[in-house]
Amino acid sequence: MGDERTNLTLLAEKMSPLLIDPSHLSYCPAMDLLALAAQDERVHVFRLNGQRVFGVSKKEAVGGVTDIQWNPNGQSLAVAFGSSVCIASANSGKIMYEKDYPTPFKAPICCLGWASNFTDVAAIRERLSSLEGTAVLDDLMTSADETLNPQFALDLPIELAFLDVASTLPKLATLPVAGSQGDVFSSRASLDTLFKPSPIGSADRADVLIIGHEDGTIHLSMSEDFSIGKFRLQDAEPSLSDSKPFLHCSHPLFTTHALLCSRMSTGIQEIQLVPFDLRLVSIAGRQLSLLASKITELHSLHRYLRQVQEQLSTEIRTSQDLPSRFMRNINETLLEKLDCTWVNAAYHLAATGHCYPEVKEWLVDELGERGHKRWDKAVNVGYENVRRLTHESLLPALDRLRVLISRLRGLSRFHSSDFSLGLSTLELDNMLDSVNCLQLLAHQLLKCAVSELQQFAAFSTWLRHEIEKQAADPTSASAQEIAEKDMSFDHSGILDYIQGAMQHTQMLAYTLNEVDGGRPWDLEDEGGPIFELYKGQMNNESSGFRSQPQLPGLAGMIQHFEKQSGVFFEHISETQRRSVQIGVPISLGVGNPTCADMRMVDEHDKTATATANLLIYVALGPSPGQDCVNLFRIRFVVENGMSSTTSVASRRIPVATAAIRDLKFIDDRSLMLAFVGADDVSRLLQIDFRPSKDSETGLRYQETGLAGKTALGDFDEKEVSGSHEIDLRRLSDIAIHTVHRFPPGKMWTPQRLEINGRKGRRTICVLAEDRIHYRQFDVDSLDTGHGSTPRGGGTEDLDVAMSIT
Repeated sequence: MGDERTNLTLLAEKMSPLLIDPSHLSYCPAMDLLALAAQDERVHVFRLNGQRVFGVSKKEAVGGVTDIQWNPNGQSLAVAFGSSVCIASANSGKIMYEKDYPTPFKAPICCLGWASNFTDVAAIRERLSSLEGTAVLDDLMTSADETLNPQFALDLPIELAFLDVASTLPKLATLPVAGSQGDVFSSRASLDTLFKPSPIGSADRADVLIIGHEDGTIHLSMSEDFSIGKFRLQDAEPSLSDSKPFLHCSHPLFTTHALLCSRMSTGIQEIQLVPFDLRLVSIAGRQLSLLASKITELHSLHRYLRQVQEQLSTEIRTSQDLPSRFMRNINETLLEKLDCTWVNAAYHLAATGHCYPEVKEWLVDELGERGHKRWDKAVNVGYENVRRLTHESLLPALDRLRVLISRLRGLSRFHSSDFSLGLSTLELDNMLDSVNCLQLLAHQLLKCAVSELQQFAAFSTWLRHEIEKQAADPTSASAQEIAEKDMSFDHSGILDYIQGAMQHTQMLAYTLNEVDGGRPWDLEDEGGPIFELYKGQMNNESSGFRSQPQLPGLAGMIQHFEKQSGVFFEHISETQRRSVQIGVPISLGVGNPTCADMRMVDEHDKTATATANLLIYVALGPSPGQDCVNLFRIRFVVENGMSSTTSVASRRIPVATAAIRDLKFIDDRSLMLAFVGADDVSRLLQIDFRPSKDSETGLRYQETGLAGKTALGDFDEKEVSGSHEIDLRRLSDIAIHTVHRFPPGKMWTPQRLEINGRKGRRTICVLAEDRIHYRQFDVDSLDTGHGSTPRGGGTEDLDVAMSIT
């Protein structure tokens, strides 16, 4: 075994304080971040040096973590808890989106897939052809260099549609941690992530999130929060009944995706490959990515407005709570002795200067200067917070909402004869009308807050004066000085506050649905624009805003706007769902493989215009008690976004029983195996799974046809008779394909592999059998011939215990 290669560069070796779940391990495709699920039912994200970056958890999560998946751009991490998905930002670590995906049978999520598809494949292929030898597909996916972007034909309407004017608007203010949205809006970093401008090159691609459930239900979403809808595999194809997806794969240049499913039938497990075509990406084109990003932003603005409204209601109620308690105390006494309330007594005192003995006793002995200070602070802080929230949060959010809807409306009017997007100009006009109503309410609320604050300032000064006056000796000199101040008060403001905002602030009429038990207006019956109703009622001095039947305030209007948006979203989703086609499943055999992986490979014929060849390679580990790795090559022809299977080929690699712990595709040519030999020495083996046209390397596959079930692991000695075949029972073959050899011991025996395959930074993470130690290696060091010393030549990253806090 002296010719074995052991030149993988060791990047880091870490030891987790908690047991790691080997089935939930994911490497970030853009940064050196590793996400892993631990026994505490949380997901932790670490850097190479073992530093914990952030964690993702969910309260009352049923079943713990069921899957994790990074966004292809590496900026977000999706974590499935039971039947819900949380999407956290890699920049702030906060959960940006949290959504439940229920199914009829309440099945938990078992598979997450997150893919990026180019919307104009022809332009991408042309650009790759012009950059041949200087750039590859990975460069176009990850680079921020504008010179690498494809050169689209000049189109003024499209350029105007992609013009980002929202970036010129004022940034939204952060909100306190309160309400139903948690702390997603509480930091500048999370807000900037939610409302960031579209990055360079994002307009030519669409991100698709695939969520698979154990009952065969598939949910599709785009751009984090734009739900396309759900599909049941068995409804599309009867042979997929009781199928459970467990692995997803895709390719940026193809709208065809694939799911690897397992299906139990009469106690035997069958492995199926299920292709499905997302023709919506190619039909809608570049407009789809714009539509998805703007709808996601619209969802975020919904949540932001809802929390602002909740915070406004909280501030108003809190500011009135302490004064209400003070007034309740004096009201009990006044009702018993004088048959009046504090409002009557205060108005009488301000208008006539006469103070009832009961009022004097309450002002001097119970309220006093200390109580007045508390009253003044509570109300002033409440009014100032309402002004700040309205001016810095509510109005800027509505401005953004108006710009966003106007942008969608322009897109709808320009594509009025094109039904591929599912936009409705009428629905957008009604949504814009609701935004006009919200803006009117916000301005009225701001005017009301300023007016009542001025009235309260006059009332508070007068109340402090009355406390001092009633507490002073009438014969003293100080009493004379206090009496001389009576003429300097704003008595009009004092009386207006006493009979108005002191007993019931009008601000509640602008924030809640009902005031004084009033019946809210049924906006659904109106059906059309309602802005003129608001405008007319607010300008009517005789009835005022609180006339009957009463128009809803912010809460009711936001709820109405959300209903309008829901109908608008559903029409778009319904249109896009029609462009999703689930294909005929391909049976790969029966058995229970210990590990599996799948990869799509582009085999495009440059001479073809509308068709392209797509290969899907599937690697299945040995089933229990069996002795071979099963490889499959499924060939598809994709024409106008629709795929059809043309051939299925297979290859079996014999191994010793229980020798393969895990396997992963590195790139479009190599497969990595975690191998434990008969000598109990663990190794990483690399195999060229794809035959090369210009060399003698790579496996050869045998056509098996499109139908029929075979048993995974049925191995024929004739299959290794050729010179190109591999037999991992032979020591010589093991030595040839070994790229790394581990020392003996359980802490060195690999159990799970995870590979980040981006260009220039292909890294493999090896989780040990003890589920505590893991090591990260540089796969690209195979091409450089470097030794196994960590980069930089140091040992500071070796075997370091990590801290999870």
